[in-house]
Amino acid sequence: MPGTIYDVAQQAGVSTATVSRVVAGGARVSPATRQRVADAIRELGYRPNALARSLAVGHTRTVALLLPDITNPFFPELVKGVQLVADEDGYTLILCETAGDPDKEARYLTMLRGQQVDGLLAIGLTLPRARTEQVLGPDLPVVCLDRSMDLRRASQVHVNHRQGARLATQHLLALGHRHIAHIAGPPALRVGAARREGYQLALREAGLRPDRAAVIAGDLTEDGGYAAALRLLEHPGPAPTAIFVANDLMAIGAMAALRARGIGVPGDLSVVGFDDIHLAAYTSPPLTTVHQPAREMARRATEILLAAIAAPGDRRPRRAVFDATLVVRGSSAPP
Repeated sequence: MPGTIYDVAQQAGVSTATVSRVVAGGARVSPATRQRVADAIRELGYRPNALARSLAVGHTRTVALLLPDITNPFFPELVKGVQLVADEDGYTLILCETAGDPDKEARYLTMLRGQQVDGLLAIGLTLPRARTEQVLGPDLPVVCLDRSMDLRRASQVHVNHRQGARLATQHLLALGHRHIAHIAGPPALRVGAARREGYQLALREAGLRPDRAAVIAGDLTEDGGYAAALRLLEHPGPAPTAIFVANDLMAIGAMAALRARGIGVPGDLSVVGFDDIHLAAYTSPPLTTVHQPAREMARRATEILLAAIAAPGDRRPRRAVFDATLVVRGSSAPP
């Protein structure tokens, strides 16, 4: 059985406080004393309590990432980017899936505060701002990744969602499409609203009036895209020749619905998504989509967070907005 800090102190002939200073790398210990303590630690197999040692110096070297859905392939790409930077700097990452449930978010935030995490990365919290600020307190560094959040002191890192949606719609317009429908994200979700605005902007710039009936809200899942595509086929106005979909998962579901109805993509109807998840290149046909630089965004967000942890006197929010790019594949063609 490994020895305790008291056993080490007794064998080395020092106080437990001196043992703690040696373990923490403190400078106020003579070389001879440091050597005696090191020898005692080795002989007794003493294992310092990492959490207690971290709390003693005011840091646990842990950060947390809250995300809504671990099954969405886009989010693991963000997780990988965060993990790379955290590993490089010696931080442990705690991952929490919230399912977009505000009560679950509140429970996780309370738990993380109790565990003394040094900082928080959040993807699209739905908890109201007042409640979020109450749970987080005034000092914990927070960075919103991918989806912005109504939290005044939080830094923000995301792609230009509006610009990306505009690119997707302009691509379809350039192919000759004039009846372009949109499967949007949930109305209350800021990222969904921004992508819808980009779609509408591109139509107006082309001299077209956006048709409200051609916009169907989905839930960002394959099933939601499938259901939304079937509803679009019942659209009372002119039949769409193309669909811009707010994310790739819904686009994949929409293509499955069209295929089930005998509608060819892109022969009968073009489809463009958003995110550029890994699977987008392997759908049938391969999905034209808007690329988000997930790893780069995650790295930047984590760097901002760790810099804020290292400078507790500076809580000014930072902002980094990345440009989206269009990846043209086989799911889009002239009408």
